[in-house]
Amino acid sequence: MLAWSSPASPDQAAEFDAWYESTHIPQIRAAIPSIIAVSRYQLVDPESPGRSDRYLAVYELDTDDIPAAAAALADSAAAGRMDMTTAMNVTDNPPAAQWFQEVAGLARRAQARRRTDR
Repeated sequence: MLAWSSPASPDQAAEFDAWYESTHIPQIRAAIPSIIAVSRYQLVDPESPGRSDRYLAVYELDTDDIPAAAAALADSAAAGRMDMTTAMNVTDNPPAAQWFQEVAGLARRAQARRRTDR
């Protein structure tokens, strides 16, 4: 799953980052137990100096059942188990999630090869 988000304002970036790392990611991982890794990235424009206000979180899942993972996340949100923050921009540049599925299992085969090579 890819999740795009932004802080509500530049002066709320530190609060946004702290919430994302200490609250949001653990709650997402609790909702979707098949998440095996999470990485966050900040958008960089090589042509424009300065800090970007758009972030990407990449959630790696160890399942092919994307509909079940999406349903688990929706159920957790509906049950009130997702704490939001005012430090997230939900109007001008709202969060957006996209679900992707691995193509042909290439990464898992590579991981299995690495495990057997040890």
